[in-house]
Amino acid sequence: MLTILCQSKNGIDVMYDPVGSHAATHINDNLELKALLIEAITGMELIEDDIATHIDLGRTIGVSDVVRVGKTDEIVYAARANRAEQGLIPFVKNRQGNPCTTVAMHLVRNSDRSYMLLSGWIGVFGKSEDDEPFPQAPDATPNSASFWDKRAFVYGSQETIVATETTIKPW
Repeated sequence: MLTILCQSKNGIDVMYDPVGSHAATHINDNLELKALLIEAITGMELIEDDIATHIDLGRTIGVSDVVRVGKTDEIVYAARANRAEQGLIPFVKNRQGNPCTTVAMHLVRNSDRSYMLLSGWIGVFGKSEDDEPFPQAPDATPNSASFWDKRAFVYGSQETIVATETTIKPW
């Protein structure tokens, strides 16, 4: 069931699946995220077929849920809700997120000219930051394991599948 999220600056509808999508899990994990995504998208002119970007809203809007980790951090691995295909990913239990001014999103154009919000989160979109594929994901790269060895999601920031949690690194 698709729902209209908002319209872009150039009048194009942006839809999302409020139940089974990656966007839905992020919005359910952070109730303020939906309004932040709407604020960012209503200021954008949507032109490209595939938009993976982040928008600086000019103020602190929350905390990024991906942080750098080290040997002294307490790490667990779990599958995220609606993302079991990505495998187990790292979560750090003894850290907090960093203040952030940007909201990230991934939008793709539908055949009817509208766009679909695939995902959105507080943070940035870019390989140097927090969107390298996970080591067990189908789209993993040779850099995925080393990237995620140095980063983790803040524990509790995202819904996980409880039965999948382990302290054993899966890669």
